[in-house]
Amino acid sequence: CKVHVAFHGCRQSSAQIGTAFVEGAGYNEWAAGNHLIVLYPQTVPRYGWGAGSSRWVFNPRACWDWWGYTDPAYATRDGVQIRAVQAMVDALGRRQ
Repeated sequence: CKVHVAFHGCRQSSAQIGTAFVEGAGYNEWAAGNHLIVLYPQTVPRYGWGAGSSRWVFNPRACWDWWGYTDPAYATRDGVQIRAVQAMVDALGRRQ
């Protein structure tokens, strides 16, 4: 695979730690040496109503959805977050 996806952990979004994960996880050096692309998708801390939604979102640590806070399909390829990441990967593929 020419594109790899690096998901940050809870409390590790760029809103919380800046570029520390992107610059310090070691993926960039590995990717450069192997002519790969690393995608660093981001979540954001949320505590309140979802954007354009009537759903309350409680994710103050900016975790990726592993318990269903985004939608019931969160753990499948139909989940909101995974569809967004897939769209990012697809967009990278179109640029090559």
